[in-house]
Amino acid sequence: MRPGWRRLFRLDVGSGRVERDVDDELAFHLAMRERRLIDAGLDPAVARREALQRFGDRAAVRAECVSIDQDRERGVRLTRILETLRQDAAYAWRAVRHHRGFTVVTVLILALGIGANTAIFSVIDALLLRSLPVPHPEQLVAIGDQERTDGLSTGSPRTDLLSYPLYADLRDNTRVVGGLAASGSTDRLDVVFPSDSAAGSRAGDATIEHPHGRFVTGNFFTVLQVTAALGRTFTAEEDGAPGGDPVVVISDGYWRSRFGGDRRIVGRTMVVNGTPLTIIGITPPGFFGDIVGDREDVWLPMMMQPLLMPHSPRLSDRSVSWLLALGRLLPGRAVGEAREELRALAARSMLANVDAAEAGAVHRTVRERPLAVEPGGAGFSPYRGTFAQALFTLMTAVGLVFLVICANVANLMLARGAARGREISIRQALGAGRRRLVQQLLSESVLVAFAGGLLGLLVAQWGSVLLLRLASDGPNPIPVVLSRDSRVLWFCFAASLLTAALCGLAPAVRGTRVDLTAALKGQGRGLAGVAGTPGGVPLGKALVAVQVALSLLLLVSAGMLVRSTARLTRSDIGVARDRLVSVTLDAQRSGYAGRRVAALARDLTDRVAALPGVAAVSVSKNGIFSGFESATTIGVEGFTAVRDADTIVTYDAVGPDYFRAVRAHLLLGRDFETGDDESGPRVAILNATMARFYFPRGDLIGRHVSYRGIAFQIVGVVSDIEEQDLRQAPARRLYLPFYQLPQLPGRLNFEVRSSGDAAPLVAPLRQALRAADPALIVDDLEPLTDLIRDSIARDRLVTQVIGSFGGLALVLAALGLYGVMAYTTVRRTNEFGLRLALGARSVDIVRLVLRDVALLVAGGVILGVPLTFAGTRLLRGQLFNVRVIDPPSIMVALVVLAVSAVLAGLVPALRASRVAPQIALRAD
Repeated sequence: MRPGWRRLFRLDVGSGRVERDVDDELAFHLAMRERRLIDAGLDPAVARREALQRFGDRAAVRAECVSIDQDRERGVRLTRILETLRQDAAYAWRAVRHHRGFTVVTVLILALGIGANTAIFSVIDALLLRSLPVPHPEQLVAIGDQERTDGLSTGSPRTDLLSYPLYADLRDNTRVVGGLAASGSTDRLDVVFPSDSAAGSRAGDATIEHPHGRFVTGNFFTVLQVTAALGRTFTAEEDGAPGGDPVVVISDGYWRSRFGGDRRIVGRTMVVNGTPLTIIGITPPGFFGDIVGDREDVWLPMMMQPLLMPHSPRLSDRSVSWLLALGRLLPGRAVGEAREELRALAARSMLANVDAAEAGAVHRTVRERPLAVEPGGAGFSPYRGTFAQALFTLMTAVGLVFLVICANVANLMLARGAARGREISIRQALGAGRRRLVQQLLSESVLVAFAGGLLGLLVAQWGSVLLLRLASDGPNPIPVVLSRDSRVLWFCFAASLLTAALCGLAPAVRGTRVDLTAALKGQGRGLAGVAGTPGGVPLGKALVAVQVALSLLLLVSAGMLVRSTARLTRSDIGVARDRLVSVTLDAQRSGYAGRRVAALARDLTDRVAALPGVAAVSVSKNGIFSGFESATTIGVEGFTAVRDADTIVTYDAVGPDYFRAVRAHLLLGRDFETGDDESGPRVAILNATMARFYFPRGDLIGRHVSYRGIAFQIVGVVSDIEEQDLRQAPARRLYLPFYQLPQLPGRLNFEVRSSGDAAPLVAPLRQALRAADPALIVDDLEPLTDLIRDSIARDRLVTQVIGSFGGLALVLAALGLYGVMAYTTVRRTNEFGLRLALGARSVDIVRLVLRDVALLVAGGVILGVPLTFAGTRLLRGQLFNVRVIDPPSIMVALVVLAVSAVLAGLVPALRASRVAPQIALRAD
């Protein structure tokens, strides 16, 4: 290789330069020594050997010199880097202080974008990513459906929830899981503190409170490895005899809010559902239990369940499934091993404890729906499945808004770069390198971006709470702990870095590409980055086109979601919803059982029917949009099942005149009547879907269906009623007379038809229930329209957020369009003045500017239409009766964009049309 090429590729950087310098220095010393020996009279070859010999171990000397020089080089390089960063930071600080207005606007815009993204990520982190606040959560396994945290099922054994006997079998026989703890819902708790009533004037002055609680096994805290911050937690002794350990553990949050952090609380008594319990401990701060999204106030021993809920004993009944379990894997074991073992144990336990008549159904359950065993580090959550897709959709939407914001800020920086063209030109003329200038300009972007990130953390804190409040559809947000953990902080940091790159890199590179001669003469009026390169698309206009494209996608998405939500809200559920009030009460916990439930139902029906404004009233087991559903296996006269699923239907038990009360359409036969009671013939009504499935020829009146071995004669067919989920297709549903059930339910639902507006009927209904029995526990009393609205909270959350950010993106795009057109018209002042001087009218100038606006928006639309067609497919799971390509939404979005573009371009156009020709022609 020739020396010229060698010099070309030996760049003066890195460790190679140090080694070359050392080699050159050693070669110089050898050459000098060799020269002295030659001058002394030695032959050159002999002198060379003598010089090498006197020099000693050349390799060792070279290595030591290289090491010393490399250390010195690293120190010099680090010092140089730090000094450069210090200079850049100082320069950036002076620059942002000098342009305070620009800095404040930019920081606020960036804070909105970074904060919105961080807010969504905070909720995703809290609900989907964060582990339970316990040691080594990766060792935990979750058994049961992780969303059914308050689930309760009676009847055939299930695998999504555990009965206590099934849990005990798994706990006692597993060899893969070192500890297995279970927890279950307590329903509503009525709590009184005797010390409060003692301080009052009468014993009854104590206020009844309703803290949120959960039944847990004695090893619950041991399995989770959670120790008490004060007092103690439960031990294995609390799993002894039922009712033998009247103790309770309370949370740190409840301790501080209810008792003000009084350390003397341990040992005090609290009366829960009429039973005195002793407070034995307080959990550490930050521990909320095993349910993400439900901050527990109290934990109660599982063995106290029969005493605290005497009308619903659950510990010995295998037909009551209500528990979820968490286990901790033994060392060296994996979740797959636990899944295989626990499923085998569950199947063995379930099949060993059923009679021959139910064995087939249980075997099908075990085979088709095996026990759910999954990693349990994230605990259980009733919101995870409901909001996961919605949150990721929102994250995508907010990410698009983030890009719009970055494009808008980049345009602002491009405009600012134009004003600094002369400054940059002078610095380049004085010898500043372009790379150094780009670095300094980027330092300004980094400073502004991190200021936006810090402010964005405050926006995120407010925004995440707002999101949870919107999702919960009420003033109280979902109780998710939104702590700013390391993931959230790193996300905000990464978003700030990305913002600095997206907003600052292109303007910095473009801003340093200037014409020195023109700039120094004061004629460099072209906006760096906006004017663009000859033959290319101006960068500022390209950024506006991107904003228009992203805004189109968000506007179309918002329009589709608005239409979808509107159709959900107005969808036909099979009943007249507008004047219907739903009442749900807990008869069992109110002290009613057996036939007393029937007497209570009749009494309340009569009382409510006598209220002014009540047109009809009836009772049901599950209710409409109450969140409760029942399913069973039936036999149908004349029907032969092909699959096991053919015998499974949903069912409800309803009172007399139920279908008249809810205004459902009877297609055949009759409604239930007063005589359809305990002494009357067993009758049943089918919905239309069930009738078509089992009796396609329509010959069903007088046929029989069997429920739990009892034959019911079909007396009618009713139209399909969507009772729980607006999105689901109507299921096969069987209706039985409420008073003919073999066992009456402990929870009652009343459907009350109002003769006018339903809302004014709520207060009289409460008074009537209180008059019947002041101890009645009323869980819900709401118009049906409110219940339906609550059922689509997820859809409304997505619609509201995407709609809001779609509007924000539109405003930002309009501002970007206005900024570009305003600067462009200023640059074209000479042109407009010349046109006016040659006879052009003001309207011609306006038309000319608006034409440029139209071309710019058209470019954005051309870019945005295919992006919209691709992006809206992500909404497929969120839409109801709306296609992924929805022409009305697209047309509305285009009209909104067009109007916004005209408004954004009209002001610069009018300003250009009013320029005096003589002034314009003299402009430099």
